[in-house]
Amino acid sequence: MSDIQNNLTASRRLAVVLFFVGALLMSLICLKGGGFGFIGEHYLNIGLFGIDYKVPAGKFILLYGTTWLISVALFFLYPKGLTYKTNILLILALSLICRLALIPHEPSDDVNRYLWEARLLNEGINPYYIAPDDSALDGLAKTDPFHANINHPYNPAAYPPFVLYLFSFLIRICYSTLIIKELMIFFDIAAIWFIIMLLKERKLDFRWALLYAFNPLILYSFAGQAHFDVMQIFFLLAAIFCYDRKKWFWMFLLAGLAIQTKYVAAAAILFLVRRENLKYVWILPVTVVVPYLPLIDSEWHQLFYCIIKFGEEYAFNGSVHGLLRAALGGIAPATSVCKVLLAVSLVLGICFVHPERNSRFGHDPVQGFLFAFSALLLFAPTVHFWYITWILPFAIIMQRMSWIVLSLSIGLYFIANGISHHTGKWDFPVWAQVGVWLPFSIVFLVEVSSFFKRLKYSFDSSIPETVSVVIPVKNEEARIDECIKNVLTDKSVSEVIVVDAGSNDNTAKEAENLGAKVIYHPAPPEKGGGRGGQICRGIEAAKEDVVAVVHADVDATAPVFTKMITSLEKHPDVIGGAVGSIFDRASFRLKLIELANDFRMIFLGISFGDQVQFFRRKPVVENRLFPNIPLMEDVEFSIRLHSIGRQIFLFDEVVVSSRRWRVVGYINSISIICRVVGYLISRIVKEPDTVSLYRSYYR
Repeated sequence: MSDIQNNLTASRRLAVVLFFVGALLMSLICLKGGGFGFIGEHYLNIGLFGIDYKVPAGKFILLYGTTWLISVALFFLYPKGLTYKTNILLILALSLICRLALIPHEPSDDVNRYLWEARLLNEGINPYYIAPDDSALDGLAKTDPFHANINHPYNPAAYPPFVLYLFSFLIRICYSTLIIKELMIFFDIAAIWFIIMLLKERKLDFRWALLYAFNPLILYSFAGQAHFDVMQIFFLLAAIFCYDRKKWFWMFLLAGLAIQTKYVAAAAILFLVRRENLKYVWILPVTVVVPYLPLIDSEWHQLFYCIIKFGEEYAFNGSVHGLLRAALGGIAPATSVCKVLLAVSLVLGICFVHPERNSRFGHDPVQGFLFAFSALLLFAPTVHFWYITWILPFAIIMQRMSWIVLSLSIGLYFIANGISHHTGKWDFPVWAQVGVWLPFSIVFLVEVSSFFKRLKYSFDSSIPETVSVVIPVKNEEARIDECIKNVLTDKSVSEVIVVDAGSNDNTAKEAENLGAKVIYHPAPPEKGGGRGGQICRGIEAAKEDVVAVVHADVDATAPVFTKMITSLEKHPDVIGGAVGSIFDRASFRLKLIELANDFRMIFLGISFGDQVQFFRRKPVVENRLFPNIPLMEDVEFSIRLHSIGRQIFLFDEVVVSSRRWRVVGYINSISIICRVVGYLISRIVKEPDTVSLYRSYYR
């Protein structure tokens, strides 16, 4: 085995070790969360400017935020190149361990209602017609261990009957909160499996499932507090799974069960309906209606009394609703306006993102689900922290960072638990609400702005089949041979174009001998030279559907180019992207650079040239997107691509030579970061002087 292969093996081992260290930390912190006690019990003392602040529930918020950071670290550290079965077993096993560690965590007081109403059903009492504090139930209440802690005991049942039937069956086995938690963990693990299957169908890396599996929002909502919203998530994911396979009967059955779990699921179901499955639509209303039949009497509307009351009379932590409530002076007018806004939004969603109406999203209902739940959560009067779980799986699949950010900032919600624990009042300070919604709003508005800008552009999203590889070079005789040979191992590569900036060695001859088309471009930087000018010439000469830019010190082998093709085929709204890279030497500092590169592309949409940028050729050529500049061409191109269409990141392992880090030194990484930041700032004000940047960088 060569030295390079030994170094690569060592680098991969380092990545595996770092991941399992992170997994161990996650398990330990979940053990801490499981034994934490009451969330609101522990203040966090913070000293600022000589003043001590006591943050209610602050220690749990710190624990929550730490868990979120570890989950993101696990996402980036997840080992590459694992087999299909290994991916599934690893993710599910670690997910189960973390959830079992959280079983001792104090459950939500909602669980008391689950158990009580299930018991009423078993006693032959209709929980939709009689509230828990009704004197007629005093006999049962005296012997019930959960009745005294039911929240809002003056309200009858609000949940759909399917959930109550399921709970009534379970409590015949064991009348305890433990069995409810076990059920939620079962549905949660099953939901993770479906997320993995949907990622597989959409040719996305399995690591995206980690942002759900280890997210503290998910862990504490379901394994910790035992909210049954995970059942809705499970049924909706299963319905999309059936949609992908055109199993229409099962799809509508599962969609109906989702509505029978949480009424809000109804807003998303319309995105599953299409012409070819219309004859199966009857399954949906039958599934929704039948569970009500045993519970209906002459006052049938009583079945929906509590859910309507909850929507009309209560308000807590709403985003748009909170602003309107402050502006209009009350809950009722704000709720009325939000109803109109929600209705209009859902109609617009059907018109513009329904799979039958817009092929831009590849006839995928996930975009519609994301749209529907976005509207619901933005205009809802009440948004408890576990409500954010409704949208998180779909935000992860569609890679919408705003909702992932909200899964962190929603941790401030627990301040209300702290205030309630110490004062008995359920209150949420305005500053805490701002802390929850402001970070999300900034990222969300950027995403919405990008979405509407992209609608102005239409590009050919037909299925791509072949790849042109453009390689800019200068004096790369020692590297060009191996680079081209590696590229040609992939059957999707139809042509290799080498653009020579004026080599004084045998680079061009070596490339020609291997069948590459060689273009000479020795222009100086002020006249269209430099790497940007070289790549522009290569793109102009390319003829295939997709263009990939490969630097000479990068080894990109099969099937990385085929994965580009399949990814673009599955995501018609994606215009291009980049590929993950690994250095040819094992080093902790180099590993940090690799992780920083991945982070920058995923969260900022900015890739560097050694990450193998790829894109659909026609829209880039037609819109003259690639910048003819000598330096920062990769950064500028990423920004321009982002304005036209969505980008995707492939977590593969193209191998990058670490020679420049060994020659120039690791301080070079700081220099690059400073130059990139300076470039991004300067381009806001005026067009940057990239020629001067070029001369400064290369001295």
